[in-house]
Amino acid sequence: MNALSVNFIAVAAIYLTLVLAIGWFGLRKTKSEEDFLTAGRSIGPWVGGAVLAATQISAGTLVGTVGRHYATGVSWVWVWPGVWCGWLVSAIFVGPKLREVGAVTIPEYLAARFHSEAVRVLSAIFIIGAYMILLVAQYQACGVVFESIFGMRPIYAMGILAISTLLYTTWGGVRSSSYVDFLQILIVVSGLVLSVPVLTYYFGGISTAGSFLKSIEPRLVGSWYNGKQLLGFSLSFGLAIAAAPYEMVRFNSMRDKATVRYAIGVCFLFQAVIGSCVLLMGLLTRALFPSLPSPDQASSIMAMNILPSLIGSLFMVALLSAIMSNVNAILLVTSAGVSHDIYGRCINPHASDGVKLTINRVSIVVMSLFPIWFALRRYSDVQSIVVLQTRFIASFFFIPMVLGLNTKGGSSRSAVGAMLGGIAGCLCWSLWSARHVTNVDAVEVGIACSLLSYLAAKTLDTRHDRIRAADAEA
Repeated sequence: MNALSVNFIAVAAIYLTLVLAIGWFGLRKTKSEEDFLTAGRSIGPWVGGAVLAATQISAGTLVGTVGRHYATGVSWVWVWPGVWCGWLVSAIFVGPKLREVGAVTIPEYLAARFHSEAVRVLSAIFIIGAYMILLVAQYQACGVVFESIFGMRPIYAMGILAISTLLYTTWGGVRSSSYVDFLQILIVVSGLVLSVPVLTYYFGGISTAGSFLKSIEPRLVGSWYNGKQLLGFSLSFGLAIAAAPYEMVRFNSMRDKATVRYAIGVCFLFQAVIGSCVLLMGLLTRALFPSLPSPDQASSIMAMNILPSLIGSLFMVALLSAIMSNVNAILLVTSAGVSHDIYGRCINPHASDGVKLTINRVSIVVMSLFPIWFALRRYSDVQSIVVLQTRFIASFFFIPMVLGLNTKGGSSRSAVGAMLGGIAGCLCWSLWSARHVTNVDAVEVGIACSLLSYLAAKTLDTRHDRIRAADAEA
């Protein structure tokens, strides 16, 4: 075992001990299904901001985004303004209003807003399916990293990730998750902030690295993507953030509307630091190792070969914690769809809190194991899987969520039309554009189809209402 392995085991052991202690604390505090899913609505702005940042900062960031900067250079950084615009939309039009409603899950809110149990079930099923795709990306990233550094078979790394995340997720629900996320975001920021100066020192400065990158591929310090492509990527991330169920459900655990706004501001601070560090890490790793076989290996190769063993160990634990945080958030929102929205409303509406809490925990176990088979096959790189999932989420949820919270009218038909129209448009365009060159992103088609379907159904409802009113007068 090398120094990195020994230090990593020591740091990871301390971290996992703290995680399990927080999970045990959450278990003792959790008495009902609502408490499991909302933490008694007790989360403040700093912990809440860390939760939002940790939920969004995942393997897609520390493996996928570092890898994308490694492969394509500076221009991928323009995705971040899209993410931040999505948070602004959430802060103004979504988060506070959703917190005021007080629904336990997003499908529950949609069912109440559009007066339809069909909307609840459809949205719950889609949440489960879409987030299984994102879960595949997290497991795949974990397998790539541990295989690159420790030579561990990916299935063993994925098994360790699943078991460790399962314990604190099933014990304490959102309460444990929130305080673990606070710990995780502090570790992520520390690992990144300590790593960047070391990389800069090894190459002799950022300007020297920039000159070298320009010599091997000018697009690395210029424009790898055109403006239309960047707009598509930014829309995918921004619209998905504005209406992402696994982010929005976190608002329900916060104290009030003001806490939600402050928490989003705190999230901005964390993400600004993380985004800057990730950009520099990707570029500097490309300068130091110009020909890696896979961009997804950039983070692990950098930690193994450049960073001092203690800082490298901290970075690796930060990477593990980011993956765990994302997996935790996904499992909570998908299991809530199973227990609260499908089982608790359609299968057994009279189920007790204890039964639903058990269903919730069993669902977490099942869904934590399901994506491993797909992750082992590595159908694509991590960031591409994340982008695909964000397109689907934005196309399905953005229109019914944002219009539903900020406009009057709309029915079950308009909500279902928006959901199905959006996902159908996004999926069909994704399949078509895979074989044809186009500057139109699938998320743009999905949002347009969703909006048109919503407005068409709403217009049809209005016409039917007028006809019924005229018949009643007659």
